[in-house]
Amino acid sequence: MTQPDPPERPARKWLVIGASAALVVGALALVLWTTAPEPPVRVVYEVTGTAPRATVTYSTFQGGETRREELTDLPWRLELLATGEPEHGVLTVTIGPGGGAVACEVRVADVERRSATAKGPGTSALCGF
Repeated sequence: MTQPDPPERPARKWLVIGASAALVVGALALVLWTTAPEPPVRVVYEVTGTAPRATVTYSTFQGGETRREELTDLPWRLELLATGEPEHGVLTVTIGPGGGAVACEVRVADVERRSATAKGPGTSALCGF
């Protein structure tokens, strides 16, 4: 004697399909969240003062590179985008032989990280962080 087929349970089938779909979507969201690049962070360098000439050296946040510029007109301002919030950077302002005074400031994500001043020929304001 053969036994009849058991009755189908459609509600159980949809429960398994729904739970499987939720697991796939959750796993995909986790992968995207953990592998997404950090948003860029704005870094602002500012130099003010009365020095007729100064040299500024600063971090570019591109592979550890620094740049150097000769300034003949203050104030000076530079905005850069860094990948993720930088842990450290360099901003150094050295006053030229004509003397004067300078002040520097570094802001990361609109928060002041460091400021300094210097006065007199050949002196430097160090705003490294």
